[in-house]
Amino acid sequence: MKNLNLSSFVNAEIDSLALNFGDRVFRIIESDNRYQRSNMLGHITASGLVISNSKVLLIWHPHLRRWIQPGGHIDEGESPANAAIREVYEETGYLCALDSTHLDPIDIDIHEIPENPKNKEATHLHIDFLYKLKVVKIENSSENIQYDWFSFERVRCIRILRALSNLNLMA
Repeated sequence: MKNLNLSSFVNAEIDSLALNFGDRVFRIIESDNRYQRSNMLGHITASGLVISNSKVLLIWHPHLRRWIQPGGHIDEGESPANAAIREVYEETGYLCALDSTHLDPIDIDIHEIPENPKNKEATHLHIDFLYKLKVVKIENSSENIQYDWFSFERVRCIRILRALSNLNLMA
């Protein structure tokens, strides 16, 4: 994945988001280990926005303590899109595929992850690529994470609301 052309993923908002975090964002993107947790500045992550019947699939994030889209870290040699699909499956049991009308990320978000002494992680940045996914099959989750389907009106996460609005799914 070292040869990924990030310019094809960057939207107009990334520059304004990056202003909040100084040059850390560009140092992460330009680093050889931009996907690895060992990058102490932060890393690129991937998540999935799963939509079905005017509802979105969200998980209760145990560390952040809020409802967000399923997602996580990108494994060695894995594409961000495949990482999003894998993370949704691991966290919810929903086997998904990329929405054929949106093969590139539908949103990029940069956010700070607070220190997590349990995992021996310092405060760092996540540059998260959000992919629109569709459900292919339902199986059992391998992780014990609470998840639920939320109508668009019940969503409180600003990032999800932004993505839904950009997809013209909000009134």
